[in-house]
Amino acid sequence: MTIPAYTPPALPAVPAHAAVLLGGAREGTLHWWRDPLDRSFSRLRATPRFIQLTLDLIGAALIALTFAHTVFSAEFLFHGVFVLLALHAFLFGLRGTLLRIGIVSLPLLVYANAKALGLTEQPLELTEWPLMFVIAILVAWMADRREATSRRYAALFRHASERLLTVQEDERRRIAAELHDGVGQVLTALTLTLDAASTALGPDVATRRIRTARQLADTALAETRDLAHRMRPARLEERGLAASLRDLAGQSGFPVHVVAEAAAADPRLLGPTATVEVFRIVQEALANAARHSGAPQAQVSLAQRGGRLTVVVTDEGQGFDLAELRQPGIGLAGMEERAGMLGGQLTIESEPCHGTRVTLDLPILSTAAS
Repeated sequence: MTIPAYTPPALPAVPAHAAVLLGGAREGTLHWWRDPLDRSFSRLRATPRFIQLTLDLIGAALIALTFAHTVFSAEFLFHGVFVLLALHAFLFGLRGTLLRIGIVSLPLLVYANAKALGLTEQPLELTEWPLMFVIAILVAWMADRREATSRRYAALFRHASERLLTVQEDERRRIAAELHDGVGQVLTALTLTLDAASTALGPDVATRRIRTARQLADTALAETRDLAHRMRPARLEERGLAASLRDLAGQSGFPVHVVAEAAAADPRLLGPTATVEVFRIVQEALANAARHSGAPQAQVSLAQRGGRLTVVVTDEGQGFDLAELRQPGIGLAGMEERAGMLGGQLTIESEPCHGTRVTLDLPILSTAAS
């Protein structure tokens, strides 16, 4: 009833330029002009009907002036109409822009063919206007794409926030259960023992009960410290993942062997948040092995190659049916959520009487890889 020897997978190499920021912009670059502009357009989008009506009225006024023989040339006024179309395209997208292009095309054609219609208007060249309409359509299409992308990322952010809250609530319930079933019961026994000591008939009986109460107090203190350590391991970011996992192995309640390659033991391998999350995943995997597998021992392996870190937790316990993964109370949902937030992949392999293997594969910091 043993797990086959773990062989680190052959991971694809990550090119060095993959860490370049999107768009080539340097981190921390101040967009002193773009941010105020985005805020202004956001305020404009807050009142769409009023803005659309205002643009339409200004456009209608410009078109009317072209037929009124003012000091402004028709080309200048129609170019103003095009600016309004481009602004509408950026603010409100493709559908409304196409409608307004069709409406503007009618007076534009009438003015350009004024002589054929018996009107006394100055001639107007239409050669450049198809290009202007194409530009407005492209602007509207890009605005729609940007809006759709913003909505998509907003939905993903809300979904990730909801999943994170779910994981946090699960952890709070687990901590509350451990406090109630562990420390709470020990403190209850301590209270009862002290009550019994206060009513003891003889000094010898009272001494024995006080000694028992002291042992219970030590047990409650040890469980409280253990819970506090599991909630926030001391100096986790400074010591690094490998050293923290060795400390965790010594406190797991059964033999745990930690094997870390030299490259995987670098404290700079992961960022502070990722280090904590990976530690929590391994902590949960070892807790499951200690509580449910009946394994005599477990092993944690860390390997780093190709810009990725692979963490494997194996035990020689009784294993389980993979169909049980989706049942409540198994305690693996939080591990999957954490792995997803890190951009990694969590794989669980197990069969009854053949042990369990939990594999986490995730990217590392580019500075550590170099």
